[in-house]
Amino acid sequence: MKKIVLSYILALLALASYALETRFATGKYEFNSSGENTRSDEQSLSLYKDGYFVFFRNDTAYMFKPDKDLDLDKPVKCPELCGLEIKGTFAYDNLKKKIYFPKVDHQGNTELYEATEIDGKFKDVKKLVIKGTMAQAREVYGSSLAIGRWNHYVPGVKGFYNPCIARQGRRIYFSGDFMAGKGGRDLWFIDRQDDDTWSKPESASDYLNTNAREDYPFVVADTALYFASSKSGGKGGMDLYVCHKRAKEKDWGKPESLGELFNTNTDEYNIVGNPKSMYFISNRPGGQGGEDIYYPSQYNIKKCQELTPDFTCEEPKGFNWVLMFFDFNKSDMKPEYEAQLDELVSAMNEFPGAKFEISGHTDARGSADYNRKLSQKRAEYVRQLLIQRGYPANLITAVGKGFDMPVISNAALEEEHEQNRRVEVKIIDD
Repeated sequence: MKKIVLSYILALLALASYALETRFATGKYEFNSSGENTRSDEQSLSLYKDGYFVFFRNDTAYMFKPDKDLDLDKPVKCPELCGLEIKGTFAYDNLKKKIYFPKVDHQGNTELYEATEIDGKFKDVKKLVIKGTMAQAREVYGSSLAIGRWNHYVPGVKGFYNPCIARQGRRIYFSGDFMAGKGGRDLWFIDRQDDDTWSKPESASDYLNTNAREDYPFVVADTALYFASSKSGGKGGMDLYVCHKRAKEKDWGKPESLGELFNTNTDEYNIVGNPKSMYFISNRPGGQGGEDIYYPSQYNIKKCQELTPDFTCEEPKGFNWVLMFFDFNKSDMKPEYEAQLDELVSAMNEFPGAKFEISGHTDARGSADYNRKLSQKRAEYVRQLLIQRGYPANLITAVGKGFDMPVISNAALEEEHEQNRRVEVKIIDD
């Protein structure tokens, strides 16, 4: 399970067509494994018509809408998509009633196709005509296309993958394996021409693509581009990133990781959203097994009161302050949470010269190594906030204790897990 930072929800859904500020600004959200996941892999999330999402399980397409609590409602089969032989995610154009999807052709190359929705079925399936590209098993030396390095090759391995649409259907972003790329899959785009052909692929950004794998682009209102990458500097596996630009700007800004609490040392990828909710796929521990869908569930913030000091004990007096809400990916805190820290500093100042231990704790879900690191960062975060409020740095020690010291052992209910996710501040002896 992962807390999702509010700033990234707002970044994803900041525009009018995705305006969820009033919904998500009132509380904290975290990602849970959906109750509809199975031991089979849930893969290839895509936006569909009428507010539906689609995913594939064992080559069968299922569609769902966000439930009342934003989990998946009961997925139902989507027969009109099952016969298209879709390989990966697809892009649905609601204006043109067309679907764009990757499919393996008779030569074993993965190409982009389109189909038109007619009477609830997709018909007139045909390969997109993309200028400057050709599919072949071997490079044709001396060819202008070969010199341009735009041929893709190795049947069944290289090609076009995971499209999404932008600019009201006039542009398609996708991941592709081309000789012109930087290595592995890169992110590209093509534009629709007046004759309904498509332009030569262009790199989505010269500094967005790396020699690692960039995949699963998802564009929101032409101002936010979300994608997954295995590039160095991440947490490990595939991590989620975002870059932004203004609607009329050509170039995307510098990619930014969605943060440590969002990404893990496993794979997170294929993030999609609509005005109701957002989802991504991960193989992190805690799911049903393999690739699972994760959804945002509301995190109820609770403040634990300071324990009553035992006035019969010797100095220093008993001191135990518990904090239940922390956000490492925001530079400021809401006033109600600042008040907790101000109260904490005031209480610590009643013990002049005393040394305090700040210990971070997690719930029991996830690996021991990950939770140890997470708990350490929680403790360090609170330590820095206390120092900013004037408490001497040499009198504060931060330590992460992972899930080894739960308030509630064998926690099962969410409210029990919440009590285990905490930071404690205690007086320590020299």
